Amino acid sequence: MMRDSTSCLRQRGFKGTFCDMRIVFFALLFSALPAERIFADPPELLHWESPSQFFTAKPGDITARFTYKVVNVSGSEVVIDDVRPSCGCTTAELPGKPWRLAPHETNKMEVLVDLRGKEGKLFKTINVVSSNAPKQLTILLDIPPEAATSRMPADMANRLFGQQLGSLDHQAVFKKECVQCHLVPAFGKTGENLFHAACGICHEAKNRATMVPDLHALKTPIDDNYWENWVSHGKAGTLMPGFAAADGGPLNEAQVTSLVEYLTTTFPRPVQNMRPQPEDGD
Repeated sequence: MMRDSTSCLRQRGFKGTFCDMRIVFFALLFSALPAERIFADPPELLHWESPSQFFTAKPGDITARFTYKVVNVSGSEVVIDDVRPSCGCTTAELPGKPWRLAPHETNKMEVLVDLRGKEGKLFKTINVVSSNAPKQLTILLDIPPEAATSRMPADMANRLFGQQLGSLDHQAVFKKECVQCHLVPAFGKTGENLFHAACGICHEAKNRATMVPDLHALKTPIDDNYWENWVSHGKAGTLMPGFAAADGGPLNEAQVTSLVEYLTTTFPRPVQNMRPQPEDGD
């Protein structure tokens, strides 16, 4: 009986020792592996070409503009719901909202930082909002004293900023601080009154910007839907916004129609590709 008990204890001792040895072996094995092999993050679905960008301002700079290129390196669609800059002086223009990137698609996002009233080194972030591809993009700005916009008349700085913001987002005149000058005055107006309130502020300004055309000087032939397209949709990449409510502007369909009629009458131009007119009796 005693010999059986002693043999049993010896067997248990051997098994326990063998188990301990296995634990030590696996501990040594895992300790030899790099930490990233054990706790590796899942691969990123989007590859941002330059997620951190830098800018040093020069005298005369009103804004800093950045292009963030991105590639969907995955085999499925990636959706970016929104982007959230860390402050109101940073504007990001998405190709669409939501921004959908097909598998292996390359696209870009434009970002503009307002430098007015700023000096020294500034750090900005842009948080990319996505359920499966979030990312934080960064900007480091250096604005030396000689490049500060305080050396420029405020009216000139504001005017230049508006032009540069408009080239990024042609609907910017209907947002933020521009609302009081470009959106509110159009409410409730039609025809000639609407033109002077919404269009004349730029096209007939005393100090009209060189890139804003003089409507009285336009002589090239136009399509018969020219004015309707320009008024309703504007032109991306220029300062001309789309005034139709569907495009984010302040005008309803009746206002757009009244403005088109006024422009057609007041600024007559040769018409090409005119729609065929019905013959008598049709």
